[in-house]
This record gives sequence, C-alpha cells and structure tokens, in this order.
Amino acid sequence: MKLIIKLLCGIVVGILMGMIAPDIIIRGLITAKVFISQLIKFTIPLLILFYVTSGIANLPRNSGKLLGKTVGLAYLSTLGAGIFAFTVAENLFPALLSGAGEMPEAKTILAPFIQLKIPPLMNIMTALTIAFMFGLGISSTGADQLKKVSDQGRDIIELFLNKVIIPALPFYIAGVFADMTVKGTVFATLHTFSLVLLAVVAMHWFWLAVQFITAGAALQQSPIKL
Repeated sequence: MKLIIKLLCGIVVGILMGMIAPDIIIRGLITAKVFISQLIKFTIPLLILFYVTSGIANLPRNSGKLLGKTVGLAYLSTLGAGIFAFTVAENLFPALLSGAGEMPEAKTILAPFIQLKIPPLMNIMTALTIAFMFGLGISSTGADQLKKVSDQGRDIIELFLNKVIIPALPFYIAGVFADMTVKGTVFATLHTFSLVLLAVVAMHWFWLAVQFITAGAALQQSPIKL
C-alpha cells in the first residue's frame, strides 16, 4: 500500500510539474524516466533467469513430470485469461471508451538530456529457456555449485529490486505524467486509463475466482479456505 500511495503521489507531482515547472526540470524528470525504463528492461531477463532457475533447482529430484504439469496448467490459464481479456475488450471497451474522444496532438515535445541505452543481456524467451534447462539440470544432477550461483543471483536481483527499482518507480511515474502534461495529453489519457484500470482490476478478481474455484473443485476443498 505504501508503494501504491507513492505511485499516486508520483502521478500528482508529475502533473503539477508539467503545469508549472520550467522545461529544464521537466527534462530532468523525463531523463530519469528514460534511465529507469532502461534499467527495468535490463533487469527483467535477469530476474526471470535467476528466479526461475532457483525455483526449479530447489524442486525435489526427478520432479520433471510435476514441473511439466505445472507449466501446462500455467499456459492453459494464460490462454484462458487471454481469450477472456480479448472477449471483454472486444465487447465492453468500445462502449466504455466511446466518450473518451480522440487523443489530442502533442503540444510540446521535450527530449531527455541524454539518451542512455542499456541493452539487456538476452531477451525474455532466451532467459526462460536457459532457466528451464539449467533448473532441471541442477535438480537432476544435484549440481550444488550452480544451485548456489542461481540462489545467490536471485538474492542479488531481489536486493536490486528492493533498493533501486522499486524506490525509483515514483520518479519514473512522475516523469511519465510530466511528459504527458507538457504534451497536453494527460487528462485524455487519465480518463481512458482510469476506465480501463477499473475493468482490468475487476477482470483480475474474476479470473482469480475462476482459478480458486477450479482448484477447490479438484481438491474437494472450499475455495474461500484455499
């Protein structure tokens, strides 16, 4: 909840800065936004690589069948969620957003002070494939040194998230909304975004309910208790 409050403060501060702050401060926020965005994109493959490798490596030996079933269920759930999201978007969003109007053209475009590029070491699918390969290999062979490396890598990524990425998110959000305010698109975006966000939250709760009801029926237990 503290993070959500900070993100909401970032939205408010970004809009106010976009309205009253001089261009040099807004460009500073936009520069921070670009830099934090690059850090996030760089970190995501590493997060997947170390977290998934560590998670699979810590499974009991010969648990490939269990992992296969888990991955299969996860992808079926993802497919079902995707079909559900597409159906809702196709039928609900045109009516929901009919009053949103067209996005106005940008009035002012400010560039960051520097364009810093931090290319990720690998793409997400590569990270996921390596994680499965090494996770299963470590679990099967008991490679203690590699398991230790994956666990320590996971701990380092977690530390980086907690100490750098998460504290930087309000500044990223402030930069995004300051940029949109200068361009003159912020209120149209907020109108559309708020309606979509409410729909997304409701859809999340519905899909979680489907998952827990299905699991409860399979285990013959109460979904509420689960």
